[in-house]
Amino acid sequence: MAIKFKMVPRKNLGDDQAEHPVKQYAQMVCGDLVTFEELIEEVTDGSGVSSASVKAVLDRVNVVSIRHLRNGRRVNLGELGNLRFSFGSDGVTDAKDFDVSMIREPRVCFFPGKALRIAKSRTNFEKVTVSEGKNEGEGGGEDDRPVIE
Repeated sequence: MAIKFKMVPRKNLGDDQAEHPVKQYAQMVCGDLVTFEELIEEVTDGSGVSSASVKAVLDRVNVVSIRHLRNGRRVNLGELGNLRFSFGSDGVTDAKDFDVSMIREPRVCFFPGKALRIAKSRTNFEKVTVSEGKNEGEGGGEDDRPVIE
């Protein structure tokens, strides 16, 4: 399968914005969400481990990862990749004027492992469009489902 995308108009922030104030850009169309229960079921089916065991392990990985991240450590998740926190702050001209409240909330950074990096490089894309013949004036635009070209 391929990752679906649609074309959307956006303000051009490039050097040619005077000639082309708006350009068309690709935007990913998200597919269905794989629920936690579905994920657990698939992992269970392929491993011979009970769903309760898979849930327990994933829950514990979450708890332990949070503990390490909050202590400034990086967390290696094996073949999945690595996690770490990253943050920014307001700047000051003199370090004596800096206060910890100037630090912004940390973001979680994920760095994929080799298998995910390879999967990214082998990804295919498929353009979709909004349904042809859709009447824009009726129904409040409820049917925005994409149609494959």
